[in-house]
Amino acid sequence: MTIGASAAAGLAVGMLPNLAQAVPSVGGKWWWLALVAIGSVVVFAVCATLLYGREGVGIVLLVGEDGWDTTRLIAMRNNALQRHPSCFTVNVSELLGPYGPGSPNSQSRPDAAPDRVRFAHRVMQARMLEEGQAPEQVSLYVTARHVDAYRLGGLLRDQRHPSLSLMMFSREQGVGIVEALRLHSGLTQQPDARDLELLRDVLLRDPQSEGPEWVPFALPGGVTARRVAIVLPMAGHNAGMQEESLAAARDGRSERYRFPGQAEIPERCAGGLVFATRPGNVPDRREIFEALVRYVNHHWQQKLSEMRANGDSSLRGWLFTDGPVEVVVALGNVLGRQTELVSWGPPPDGPGTHAGSGTGSGGGR
Repeated sequence: MTIGASAAAGLAVGMLPNLAQAVPSVGGKWWWLALVAIGSVVVFAVCATLLYGREGVGIVLLVGEDGWDTTRLIAMRNNALQRHPSCFTVNVSELLGPYGPGSPNSQSRPDAAPDRVRFAHRVMQARMLEEGQAPEQVSLYVTARHVDAYRLGGLLRDQRHPSLSLMMFSREQGVGIVEALRLHSGLTQQPDARDLELLRDVLLRDPQSEGPEWVPFALPGGVTARRVAIVLPMAGHNAGMQEESLAAARDGRSERYRFPGQAEIPERCAGGLVFATRPGNVPDRREIFEALVRYVNHHWQQKLSEMRANGDSSLRGWLFTDGPVEVVVALGNVLGRQTELVSWGPPPDGPGTHAGSGTGSGGGR
């Protein structure tokens, strides 16, 4: 591209003297020089636009354990450089070194292990400052567990970029990397008629006439509910996710779920707000994902206000979802002040000792 722009510019400039001398003869034998010069100017303009018309920065963010697929990393970087003139990678495991998961330091002194998500966010901010000014367009490629992605979304709440795009590997064969959604204040607005129309093909219950399903729980005598569950199943291959989530929310404990900051006394839910989706994955389209985030936030705020008006002023939320990491980041961005994510994963060392799963865009829980 650079060679093409240079050659076209040189050709156009080199012909200017000939054209100037040939002005009286234009229309005769010199007409082809004018066409070549004009063509050279057009080629130069196109090449220059492709080279310098891109703006902003691409950020490849890897949070969590070692072992990410290097081909995935390369694909994300290549895509970022197609969208922006620059790209940088923040690999938390490489930067933290001896304090990575499973290291002797993290095992012998768990209190010394840094907050990986906050660390990643700070490094990301520092790298953007090196650009000289806050870039207007940012593409973010996140590879993380759901619990880390959700926290990252909360930290990104105060970002000041006109366009912050969350990129994902499409789950459709041969599609590659697509823009999942953008973080902006519009995600907290009430869904409009177009949003509801888009969600009719995604949700089991009609979004306009029915809304999400409310499942109340019968609690044992003397037990006070301190939570309300949000259940958002999005991955078609995770059979039984809705039932498992509701059971965990009802009991406040589970062998399959890890509740953040879980105390000895479980925090039971008063009920679950279920946003059941149709079989199969939700289509990887930005307008659908953004409409879904608006829809979930709107009905969650509505339910929370309704229950708090009845005297349950201290209620908070538990979020259960198996959606793509990018959607989890967006949910953390809009729900994170009043809701914690409950992560899922098979117990590696027996009941009650399991880590949350879900990395990249695969739709883990």
